[in-house]
Amino acid sequence: MAKRAVLVSIAADATIADAVQMLANPVEYVRRILEKLERCRRIHGNAQVRIGVRGRIECPNYLIEYLRHDAKSGHTSVHPDAAYSGSTHRELAPRHIEEATNWSPEEMNITAVSALIGRLRNARD
Repeated sequence: MAKRAVLVSIAADATIADAVQMLANPVEYVRRILEKLERCRRIHGNAQVRIGVRGRIECPNYLIEYLRHDAKSGHTSVHPDAAYSGSTHRELAPRHIEEATNWSPEEMNITAVSALIGRLRNARD
C-alpha cells in the first residue's frame, strides 16, 4: 500500500521566519533570498521580501519589494522589484507579481532576514 504524503500548507500571512522549519534547505534558501535583497537595496536603497503562500512548502516562491517615500505628499508606497522561484532562485515572469493572492501580506525587511540567517547558522553549529 502506497504512503500518502502529508499535505502542509503555508499560512496566508506567513513570513520566511514562519516557514523556515518546513524548508528543504533553510540556510541556503534564506542565503539566496538575502542576495536578492542586497541587490535590491543597492539599487533602491531598501528592500523587503514576501513569501509565496500558494506554492511548494519546501521551497516557496518569494517577492522582493522596495519602499519609495514621496516627500511632497508624505506618502510611502511599496513597489515590486522581482518575483523569484523558491527552487531555482531565478526571476519569474512579471505576471506572477500581479497575482496578489500568491503573496503573503506580511513582509520581512533585509535586517530581519539577515538576523534570521544568523540564527539558522548558529543552530547548525
